Amino acid sequence: MVGAMAKIAKPTDKDDLVVRARTDAEALGRLYDMYYEQIYRFCLCRLFSKEAAEDVTSAVFLAVARGMPGFTGRKQQDFANWLYRIAANHANFYIRKASRRKDLFAEATGSIMASRTDSASDPPEPDWPVLYAAVARLKLQHQSIIVLRFFENLGFEQIAQILKTRPSTVRVRLHRALKQLRNHMQAVMDGGK
Repeated sequence: MVGAMAKIAKPTDKDDLVVRARTDAEALGRLYDMYYEQIYRFCLCRLFSKEAAEDVTSAVFLAVARGMPGFTGRKQQDFANWLYRIAANHANFYIRKASRRKDLFAEATGSIMASRTDSASDPPEPDWPVLYAAVARLKLQHQSIIVLRFFENLGFEQIAQILKTRPSTVRVRLHRALKQLRNHMQAVMDGGK
């Protein structure tokens, strides 16, 4: 009985933390500690650069700190959805703002290739530079859906809340994005661009 009550109390504590974070800097700091790695990883998967991911992650949490007093959500899930929405918007803005997007991916592919080992006993690794290049050719919204679904392992409901759309719309867009991704990957592997 006590164990069941502890499970119920834990989400309530996190929900309370979200409510308190509107006016309490310590509570906001705890939310920052809870979510920093997830948001950084999301940004890294979208931007393919540690430096860019660090910059955007910092901008995301600065926006959260500024917007927290006006945040109306009452649950941890509301906060997580809002946080990912801000992160997706900042990553998209960064990508649009980058004057030479190809340089960003060239730098990322160079660092990935340098970190790979050529051991014959290791299982074959995906060709990450080709995959990243193919993802980069997708629409920005499709990139967000791919990263949220496959790199962050989020469900359709949560992705829909983050992107402010319906789960069925997310499914359709994911299907289209995967079809385009397959076509881009096949074109690259066949030697075309």
